[in-house]
Amino acid sequence: MDQFKYFPNKRPDEEIILLLRRHWHAIVKYFLVLILEVVLPVIVFIIFTQFTEFVWEKGSPISVAVFFSASAYYLFIWLFFFHHWVEYYLDVWVVTNQRIINIEQKALFSRTVSELNIDMIQDVTSEVKGKLATILKFGDVHIQTAAEEKRFIFEQIPHPQEVATRITELHIKQEKKVNSSNPISQMPSEDSSNESNVSQTF
Repeated sequence: MDQFKYFPNKRPDEEIILLLRRHWHAIVKYFLVLILEVVLPVIVFIIFTQFTEFVWEKGSPISVAVFFSASAYYLFIWLFFFHHWVEYYLDVWVVTNQRIINIEQKALFSRTVSELNIDMIQDVTSEVKGKLATILKFGDVHIQTAAEEKRFIFEQIPHPQEVATRITELHIKQEKKVNSSNPISQMPSEDSSNESNVSQTF
């Protein structure tokens, strides 16, 4: 499988380091709700027929109304689960050796893709909240960029501490690579050296 199908315009020498989705807990909770919503009406109907004198007559107005109501109900809960599944599966964070790509599926036919160069990162913070998140080892990773009020947030991803550490290592490596390719930028200017001498004199 070609991992670069998740984003276009692959750069030269670009390699995928991390391909992240939300922790399985994010979709399992909706799956459990789906099972409950499927089973509960059946149980209620069985109890109702057992303890009342209601007789199911095929073709009667009541049976037709119940059939169409149940069909609409199960169609609704299936679409509800499918919506959350699409968001879970298509929300992807890709970390390469050069950039970070955030792919966010906002609706069935709406997607937002944003990217950030690794060398633009200023701060990386991991956050784990609650007992369940601590036990299952999932949480958020906040990436502060050089732009004002610009943050990338990896939500409910597995092992956020390890991800934050890996991104920091990539940032340091890329920063060294950029500095080594621009040796002139590392040389102190004459003005800066004069300012340094003045400050030392005073």
